[in-house]
Amino acid sequence: MEEQQQQHSSSTAQDSTSQHLAPSTMAFTIVIDNDLHFSLLELAAILDLELKSQDHHYKPLFQKLLDEKKTDEIVQQLAEVQKYFLRSFSKKSFEPAHIDPHSPENADVLASLEVPADVILVCLTNIFNSLPVSSAARVDALAAIVNIVVSKKVSGTIGNIAKHTVEWLSAVEGADAAKVAGLVTAIFNQYVAEDEQNAIRFLQGVIASYKIPLDSAALVNFFAKLLSSTDIYDISKYENAFDSTNDASFSKLLKLYVIGDNKSYSAAKQEFLSASFASQINFANLDSNFQSLAILNYLASSVSDSNSFSYNTIAQDLSIPIEDVELKLITLISQGLIAGKLSQSTGSVVLNSINYSAPSLSSKTDLVNWNEIDTLLGSWSENVANLQSIVQTLIVKRGKRVNAPPVIMSFHQQKLEAKEAREKKAQQANNSEASTATTDAAETVASSDGAETEAEAEKVEAA
Repeated sequence: MEEQQQQHSSSTAQDSTSQHLAPSTMAFTIVIDNDLHFSLLELAAILDLELKSQDHHYKPLFQKLLDEKKTDEIVQQLAEVQKYFLRSFSKKSFEPAHIDPHSPENADVLASLEVPADVILVCLTNIFNSLPVSSAARVDALAAIVNIVVSKKVSGTIGNIAKHTVEWLSAVEGADAAKVAGLVTAIFNQYVAEDEQNAIRFLQGVIASYKIPLDSAALVNFFAKLLSSTDIYDISKYENAFDSTNDASFSKLLKLYVIGDNKSYSAAKQEFLSASFASQINFANLDSNFQSLAILNYLASSVSDSNSFSYNTIAQDLSIPIEDVELKLITLISQGLIAGKLSQSTGSVVLNSINYSAPSLSSKTDLVNWNEIDTLLGSWSENVANLQSIVQTLIVKRGKRVNAPPVIMSFHQQKLEAKEAREKKAQQANNSEASTATTDAAETVASSDGAETEAEAEKVEAA
């Protein structure tokens, strides 16, 4: 039996897609040559053996369903036997000597046995890979895989699943939209627990692809995670999806977050606390983020000639506890939203620059980046001064020949020398042709003279 298992796993362990979903080395698998037909029959044989079925119930059943190509019923049967499989099977089930699940004396042993998560993932992965890419059953298979990853806390796997989710689910035809949205949400939630930044990028990619529609529940879950983060995110790019949450209060909260309106948020906080989505939001983090955004807006819109702001002034103007101001400034600096120096001795911040593409600022066209304008004006003024210096020099040297820069002079000299060399070469070629023509003519004349002399000599001899 063990030898057969090793043969069964030989081809499947190398399957490229399987490696995306499960660890690369697995102890057991029920797939033979990655062929779903034989895989299901092998599973049926194991089930009949474990259940000591006298009529071999599962093998003929699966054979019949395969022959009739009843895919939906096969998936239903797999879902039904999975419960027994998880409850009663273990690695021992794949060894020659195994425990009788019907023996009362083995009840305590059975209670402690459980199929390893990696074994289950391999089985489910092989089933997922064997289904046609357009089959709606792939959604159920992937959901089962994600469920195992979540329930068994299998780390390092969800990222690979998320990487291919859009490709897989967008190819499925006729899938239930709510089921798909629920699957995407489950993947996102598990991913957030492991890697918030990449999880958010994953769902941003899902939204941007327009290939997988997300229902209101999935959108609320996504935005709630953003609002509850200790980081500040720019959600203005998703404003067209706010109303798709189908919750007026939640949409209102999101719009206040976009502009960083802490005053209006504080006034309406009780409304948000009593809303249906309240349990999904970490309001302590959200309060802190609204205060940080309020300070960012305050610094960006200030018309003060000084770039120094006292903590006390900020606290009074924004109704924020003074003991929290410094922490919020540290948050803004650490996230790259402002650049400045904090002084505890003077209780102030010296502001050097502001990131005007930051959340709550990027959509405010009325704000003017005075620091950037000052830099541009300074550069322009320096260029004008240099131009004036050049003009003044030319005026002083008026009437005098002003030599070109050495580089230009050298360039023109090289051009002149190259021209002279070409002309000299052409002249030499012409001279050579003329000389050749003269020589040829002389040889022709000499030949003619020789012939005439020879003729005259012959006449004399004859006489």
